[in-house]
Amino acid sequence: MTETNCSTIQAAINACAISLIVFAGAVHASDAIAQKAQLDMQAKKITNAFATELKATLMTAVAKGGLSAGIEVCQEQAPEIAKKYSSHGWQISRTSLKTRNSQNTPNIDEIAILQDFAKRLASGEPAKTVYYSNLNPKSGEYQFMKAIPTGQLCLACHGENISNDLKAKIKAHYPKDTATGFKLGELRGAFKVYFQSSNAQ
Repeated sequence: MTETNCSTIQAAINACAISLIVFAGAVHASDAIAQKAQLDMQAKKITNAFATELKATLMTAVAKGGLSAGIEVCQEQAPEIAKKYSSHGWQISRTSLKTRNSQNTPNIDEIAILQDFAKRLASGEPAKTVYYSNLNPKSGEYQFMKAIPTGQLCLACHGENISNDLKAKIKAHYPKDTATGFKLGELRGAFKVYFQSSNAQ
C-alpha cells in the first residue's frame, strides 16, 4: 500500500470518528431537550396544583376569619401544602425579592431571575408565560421558577395601604417582614421547583 493510500485511509477514519463524536453529541443534546420538556411539564403541573390549593385555602380562611386568618394560613398552612407537593425528588417553595418569611430569601442566582421576571411583567408580558427553567445534563439538577404577580387579594397584606391592626398582626408573626409596598400586577415573587434527575450524564 502506498503512502498516499495510507494517508487517504487515515483521513477517512479521522473524518468518520469526528462524525461519530458529533452525532453522539447531537443525540445527547436531543435527549436533554426531550428530558427538559418533560420536566417542565411536570414542574408546571406541580406549581399549578400548589398555587390552586394555596389560594383556595387562603380565600376560605379570609372569608371565615378575615385577613388576620389569612396571615396564619401563609405562616402555618402554606409550608404544609408545599410539603404535600414535594415528593419523589421534587421540592416546591416560594421566594421573593421582598420576603415576609426570611426562610424564603432567594440566593444570588434566584435574585437575577426574579429581577428578570419583574422587568418582563413591567413590559406587559402575561404572567402565565413568565417562567424560567434549566436542566444541568451533567449533574442532573433541574430548576424551575414561575412568576407570582400581585393580585387584588395580595394588596390587603402586601400593598401600600395596610391597616394599622393588620400591620401589628404581621409584625407579630414576621418581625423581619419586608414584603409590603406592592402594586397591583407587580411581581410579588415566584414559585420555585427543584428536582434531582437520576439521568445525569
